Amino acid sequence: MKTRTERGGVLGIVLAVILGVAFLGVMAFVLAGLYVARNVHVEKTETAEGESVRVSTPIGGVRVHKRENLDPEQLDIPIYPGAVLRSESGHSAGLELDFGDEHKELNISALQYTTADPADKVLEFYRKELPHWIISRKRHNRFRIEYTEGGYKRIIGIRERHGRTEIALAAVGEPAVN
Repeated sequence: MKTRTERGGVLGIVLAVILGVAFLGVMAFVLAGLYVARNVHVEKTETAEGESVRVSTPIGGVRVHKRENLDPEQLDIPIYPGAVLRSESGHSAGLELDFGDEHKELNISALQYTTADPADKVLEFYRKELPHWIISRKRHNRFRIEYTEGGYKRIIGIRERHGRTEIALAAVGEPAVN
């Protein structure tokens, strides 16, 4: 039969091992945090074209360009006749991922228009102009029209709101295609 001292000694050793492993885990976490803090660099620049943010890490980097004053022609989507461009609309962002041998670029552009015409009339315009695009109807008289070709996706969102119809145009794809 084991004495209390022997059982207490084994329990003490088990607790000491658990505390030691926990301490090593916390230290590894702190050292990893210090490594990341010293080796991840964030750089923000402003140019005439817009803002740019670059994040560099030991395994690669990410760069995001924000551009203002998007030209509607760049989207390659027809604009509904008489629609008015919203003033806070017309943004584009470029995303570059660079991880050694892997390099990927993506451009995201969006514009928003409004018109007094009903959503059904706007939908009929796009149905005639873009017969090969896929149209889906959402709830509350909302529509989504989209077309994808060669990794380049164009999207039109139509919805009625506060007595007007909002038309959102967006394009996502590689910059060379945009």
